[in-house]
Amino acid sequence: MKKIILSTALLLGIVAAISAAPYDVNQKVLKAFNRTFATAQDVVWHEYEDMYQANFKQDDIQIRAQYDREGSLIQTIRYYGERQLLPNIVSKLKKKYSGREIFGITETSSDEGVAFLVTLKDEKNWYVVKSDVYGNLEQTEKFRRADK
Repeated sequence: MKKIILSTALLLGIVAAISAAPYDVNQKVLKAFNRTFATAQDVVWHEYEDMYQANFKQDDIQIRAQYDREGSLIQTIRYYGERQLLPNIVSKLKKKYSGREIFGITETSSDEGVAFLVTLKDEKNWYVVKSDVYGNLEQTEKFRRADK
C-alpha cells in the first residue's frame, strides 16, 4: 500500500512539474501580456507556428489571449456567465427568448470587433445565439438536449 501511495505521489509530482514548465515565450509577448493582464492568474502558455496563446483566469473569467511574435494582441476569447454580459444584450435575450436560461457566453474580441455567442437552454433544447455589442441577435444553432 505504501508503494502505491508513494508511486502515485511521485507521478503527480512529475506531471505537475512538466505541466508547470513554461514555454520559452519571447520577451515582447510577455511584456505586452503583463501590461494588459496584470492580475492574470494560473497562466498557461501554448506556442503555435505563428502565435503564442495564454490561457488564464482574471476576475473569475476564463480567458485566452493570442499574440503574434511581435507582441501584438491578435484576439481574446473570454468565457463567462450572465452576470458579466452587457445589460442591453441580457435584456434583449430575456425578451426574445423568454423561458430560456442563459447557460454561458463566449466573447471574442479582435480588430474586427467584439462578438458574443450565447448558449441558452430550455427543457428540451440548446440554442446558440450570436450578438454584437448593440444586442442585434441571430440564432445560429438549435440542438435537442441529450441529457433530458
